[in-house]
Amino acid sequence: MAWWHIVLILLLGWLLVMLEVFLIPGITLLAIVGSLTMLAGVVLAYSHFGALWGTVTLLGTAVVTLLSIIYGFRSGLLGWLTLKSKVEGRMNVIDETRIHVGDRGLALSKIAPAGKALFGNDTYEVHSHHEWIEEGSEVEVTRIGLGKIYVKQIHKNNS
Repeated sequence: MAWWHIVLILLLGWLLVMLEVFLIPGITLLAIVGSLTMLAGVVLAYSHFGALWGTVTLLGTAVVTLLSIIYGFRSGLLGWLTLKSKVEGRMNVIDETRIHVGDRGLALSKIAPAGKALFGNDTYEVHSHHEWIEEGSEVEVTRIGLGKIYVKQIHKNNS
């Protein structure tokens, strides 16, 4: 076997590991196959060229792979692939100057146990206290806390 066959085997293994680390992380299959391919290249170097060149191949493969991974992360070489936008919004932030305990509104959807309700001109996600409230029912805010608005149904005879 010629030396360039072993170099090609090592390069194929290196490429598979780099694909796993930088482009398709989490699959692990490419890293395993790439590592086994590089290991096969090192074993072939030992068997065809002796202990000295096998050891040189082993150390060279390890150093090149490690340095490639370090350089790839530090250089931003693949920065064009990474997501740079940030989510600035916040979820379930309730403006307590616009809605208060005791406010009455209209259920815009079935609240079972969560749904939408209209209070004034504002629509909020609301939660019931273990009851099902039909769409179109009148509701009253009973509690506001931990990013949630809790409501109960207002029955016509409780007005």
